[in-house]
Amino acid sequence: MFTKWFRARAGLVACACEPEWPELFTELDGKRIPAVPTPEASSFLVARLGLTAHCGGCQARYPFSWQTAARR
Repeated sequence: MFTKWFRARAGLVACACEPEWPELFTELDGKRIPAVPTPEASSFLVARLGLTAHCGGCQARYPFSWQTAARR
């Protein structure tokens, strides 16, 4: 299990945008959902559904903790 995690992390690409990570998004059922970085662990929804966040500019995968943005 851990080797799979390290292998996945090694294949990540850094964000090429200036400034880095200007906006984040994830996709669920073909719809784009805004995401935000979080200092805590990723939310339950993110972990349960296996969602990944990506940069809105260069599409790089976000390697840190995040959660879906609050809806207003």
